[in-house]
Amino acid sequence: MTNRVGWELIWSSDRIPDRYASLAAPNETVVEWADRLPAGASVFDLGCGVGRHVLYLGGRGFRMAGVDISPTGVQRTREVSAERRVAFDGRVCDMTMLPWPDATFDAALSTSTIHHGLRANIQRTIDQVWRILKPDGLFLVDFPCTDRADYALMRAEVDAGNILEVERNTFVDERPDSGDADGFLPHHYCDEADARDLLRRFVVERLWAELRDGSRGKWVAWARKAS
Repeated sequence: MTNRVGWELIWSSDRIPDRYASLAAPNETVVEWADRLPAGASVFDLGCGVGRHVLYLGGRGFRMAGVDISPTGVQRTREVSAERRVAFDGRVCDMTMLPWPDATFDAALSTSTIHHGLRANIQRTIDQVWRILKPDGLFLVDFPCTDRADYALMRAEVDAGNILEVERNTFVDERPDSGDADGFLPHHYCDEADARDLLRRFVVERLWAELRDGSRGKWVAWARKAS
């Protein structure tokens, strides 16, 4: 199944996970990161879903734009943004080919999104974000972490023949009853060296391992495009 078909199934569903719903609370890391941005900054959301962080950041006065590969996701974000009077430039596209000129945005974020691909495409996406950021632009991004329990579970499932490791540290669960809404999409896990290498064009200001739900861990990075 392609990412486009997969995300369209998720965002057109009536069973979107509560934590990703349009009016769900933002990630705490997004709140802290947004406190560092200048008032009225132009912000790009990579993988906007149905608008969770677009609405939060737009409500704080930031000028919002974003992409999703799902037409329904972008349309839902447009609709709920209009209802909340949040201006939103939303476009449907693959995240490896962003349709904005160089140096357009003051900041960009990608939460629970960028790891859904093969590593080469993740690198292409990060390079695209670097391109559309202005000098001194700040990028918030997260990657699943190899040091946590869910990575060990993935390794055990591969060894048992239940899921696929399509390339090193990238897993796909094609079982229809896996219980994971996006399990059929690629999940790339990073160690610290891998995360830093993916962000090598940036100046990494902060990089830390964040534990979530007692087992699911992520590397979270603030990375700045050098001025």
